Amino acid sequence: MSRILKYIGYLLFLPFWWLQLLVPRKKNIWIFGAWYGNRFSDNSKYLYLYVKRNHPNIKAVWLTKDSLIREKVIQEGGFSYLTNSFMACYYSLLAKNIIVSSGKRDVNYLFINGAKKIQLWHGNPMKKIGLDDKNSNVHSLFQRRIVPIIFPFISEFNYDFVISNSGIFSEKMASAFNVSLSRILETGCPRNDIFYCDKTDVFNNELRKKFKGCKIIYYLPTFRNHIEAKSLFNLEDFDKSKINEFLEKENLVFVNKGHYVDNNLNGDIEDLNSRIISLSDKKVSDINFMLKDADLLVTDYSGAYFDYLLTEKPLIFAAFDLEEYKSSSREIYFNYEEIVAGPIVKDWSELMKSLQTIWGQEKYANLVKDKNRIFNKFHDSNNSKRVFESLLNIQK
Repeated sequence: MSRILKYIGYLLFLPFWWLQLLVPRKKNIWIFGAWYGNRFSDNSKYLYLYVKRNHPNIKAVWLTKDSLIREKVIQEGGFSYLTNSFMACYYSLLAKNIIVSSGKRDVNYLFINGAKKIQLWHGNPMKKIGLDDKNSNVHSLFQRRIVPIIFPFISEFNYDFVISNSGIFSEKMASAFNVSLSRILETGCPRNDIFYCDKTDVFNNELRKKFKGCKIIYYLPTFRNHIEAKSLFNLEDFDKSKINEFLEKENLVFVNKGHYVDNNLNGDIEDLNSRIISLSDKKVSDINFMLKDADLLVTDYSGAYFDYLLTEKPLIFAAFDLEEYKSSSREIYFNYEEIVAGPIVKDWSELMKSLQTIWGQEKYANLVKDKNRIFNKFHDSNNSKRVFESLLNIQK
């Protein structure tokens, strides 16, 4: 019943949606948001910070559903409003550019008709996204035929521009979001600018003080659709005591951070003496800032792989459920075995063997460099600048 009432409300709102086209939009007002209004993070955050610091003539406004995020942005000298507040609606009606990194619900999606809608997305996709994901409900008759015409404000496939990290992703982003290649901005991801920052994360620094001379391993598994959350810690051969002994012997620290969507894979530090540490989202404001100084990344099908290539440090791929993942969760854009830049392991036994032997292996070091050139067109801290300049050119 509530869903029916919601769509009745949408129908009543439709005339106001079209009337918005009469409102003149201002080139110097830009709206930003991320992760459905629940986080201050990702590509939107980095572009927002770049604009705020370098172009004070642009009024950059961050919209959020979280009052704590709003307070943080304001304390740091920015403009921020709660998504459904009067001021959020007001600036949404005036803004020329609406910038998101997940979907239109990152901001106030009801008052953006007539603005340029820019999708930055949250990384470079290995798994199929948007219209390319055959398991998604976006392929229903309602979503494909009715929503774009009757409810255009909730459609996720009418963006004006989408960014891409390099040529190998451009066609995929165009297909996923139903835009022409001419509307793909090949700029690099703003969030990857942080990989060229000299500052180091406090958490990593504390680990290195505590475990002298250690190597820090980050484990970032992606989320699974339609099946229960899985990670290395679900495997039958996971023995915390045995693995801790191995990590101590090799002087390694294993930091686990589950995907934001799979909250049950996240946690807080439980045992202060353990070398296996699970981080919750509450303790991580910026995973790339932490990741850039890690000594090795373990992942599966996460786009974090493409980001981490920028460091040209070793990677290991924990693809213990590859076939199940492709059949039950998401298809992959690439031939997995051909695109990875490190050993593929199926369990803890194989992972521990790889952690003993991968360091300094010329075979994998050269492979990482090759893949970095393929998947990352830009190797500098100017991605935010390129996006900004592209958007200025659009407005001319």
